[in-house]
Amino acid sequence: MERIEPMTPKGVFEYRLPPSKSHMIRELMLASKSITNTEIIFDGTPGDDIISMSNCLELMGVKIKKELGKWTIEPPKNGLIAPKQNINCGNSGTVAKIMSVIAATFESEVTIDGDISLRKRSNTELAECLREMGCEVSGDSFPCTIKGPMKLQNNLEIDVSKSSQPITALILSSSDFKEKICVKLLGKRVSKGYLKLTIDLARKWGFRAELKEDSIELFSWNVKSPGKVKIPSEISLYPMAILLDKLHENLQVKIQKDDSDNLLSSILENLEIPGLKMLDLINASDIITPSAALMAISNGGEIIGVEHSKGKESDRIIKTCELLNGFSMKCESKKDGIILLGKDLPKRPEKIIKTHMDHRLAMTAVILATYCGAEIDDVEIINVTHPDFMNMIKELR
Repeated sequence: MERIEPMTPKGVFEYRLPPSKSHMIRELMLASKSITNTEIIFDGTPGDDIISMSNCLELMGVKIKKELGKWTIEPPKNGLIAPKQNINCGNSGTVAKIMSVIAATFESEVTIDGDISLRKRSNTELAECLREMGCEVSGDSFPCTIKGPMKLQNNLEIDVSKSSQPITALILSSSDFKEKICVKLLGKRVSKGYLKLTIDLARKWGFRAELKEDSIELFSWNVKSPGKVKIPSEISLYPMAILLDKLHENLQVKIQKDDSDNLLSSILENLEIPGLKMLDLINASDIITPSAALMAISNGGEIIGVEHSKGKESDRIIKTCELLNGFSMKCESKKDGIILLGKDLPKRPEKIIKTHMDHRLAMTAVILATYCGAEIDDVEIINVTHPDFMNMIKELR
């Protein structure tokens, strides 16, 4: 548990973001399937989700030399090998989905597991997809044991209405596909920017397939390392800095907005519009919690399009409302979003704030607590994305 007392920070404060886990996890996967070494360059400290990805790959024969601001990836000469022990994906759903598909390429059984939070998350869509391709999959959640090898077929359907992670996992593994497979995407797509990111990054490594409306054809391709890749900052944490700035009137938060892949640029611009009344986060559900807090302390409004956020590290609609209510901020949950009344500055909670092992809930709670104070449990979960966060916040005093 962390006890935070109210702060009255003044002046200019540099808010430092960690390297993007979305980028780095994907680049690590691609680097592990190349035939030459790759240097991955970044600023800041990689979070535990990135570390989980690197640990999984090392169990499959990848060598990773980790230095300050630079990792060198040496792929195994004859391709990834089946791990001899269970794969622990920590808190990361993205890593677990990618590892599930990689496990399906091996003839031996591979068990995919993670922390308490990951064990509560569904893997139904991808599990059904792998079974359809002839794999044995022990369950629709984690831990699960997968036995391949998967048998490719001409056509495959996969539901992407809850997450783009299953199709991302298939794309990142498709270089080994011996036959062409047409994957039809079912349901209303969410998190479109992250699927586009997967495709754009893979193209730098030789991927040639194109997404056409609701389908994509996947086929064998040679993974060629660009030699060196630079990881941008974790743009999905930018709203945390905006919230800190808005809470403290004598503080000017300085932060570099690096969104070269246009994942959240338009959404972030909307967040800073005075009098914003409706925010559609269908493609940016990760920022629901700090966005709700921002709307609560300003003029209120409604967040929509985030029904799929119920399947994240926590049910982010319900738990965001619980968090804000704990700080005496009025809100109402809906099936696909949250209604905020507005003009609600946080008040010190009477009870300990629960983070539910969700790093974004925890970061938002800590920032709100800098205004009014609070006791918050399990703040260590913040390390999955932003290991330097708590020390940075302590610099405000």
